[in-house]
Amino acid sequence: MDAGIGLITEDRRGNGILGCLSIKDNVGVSIYDKNLNAAIVLDHGKINKIVDDSIDQLSIKTPNMNEAIANLSGGNQQKVIIARWLANDPDILIMDEPTRGIDVGAKHEIYEIMVKLAQDGKAIIMISSEMAELLGMSDRIYVMCNGHIRGEITDTAEMTQEKVMYYATQF
Repeated sequence: MDAGIGLITEDRRGNGILGCLSIKDNVGVSIYDKNLNAAIVLDHGKINKIVDDSIDQLSIKTPNMNEAIANLSGGNQQKVIIARWLANDPDILIMDEPTRGIDVGAKHEIYEIMVKLAQDGKAIIMISSEMAELLGMSDRIYVMCNGHIRGEITDTAEMTQEKVMYYATQF
């Protein structure tokens, strides 16, 4: 976080959400240290504003910030995780399988968030095994295999399934 990098993990339920906590706590956990009064008391007013703004900006469907994150749909849980990292204003956001296990409507909303972040100057590194997602969302694709870069595609006109598969099969 101090380096301006956020990570949205592939395993939302296992490593992303804090399932027994509220939306407020799931977002707030990343900014508590920055919102202390006299270095010991949390400034709940500032934290509440950040969380409320995140709920509005990311269209998180919830009755309120005190709702348990476990009660949300997978797509809304993913948006809360995105909100956690955006609360820190990272320069780089690593999104590992950002739409895995969420419905089509939530995927579209996540894509819109990603486009807006890129327009705002944020760098997004998306790791995805979904070909359509890669081709539709990327301005640059690196194909990796066994920890090595096998190919780079920087011309969007050349971003095709065939080209990606060509690099993916070069051992």
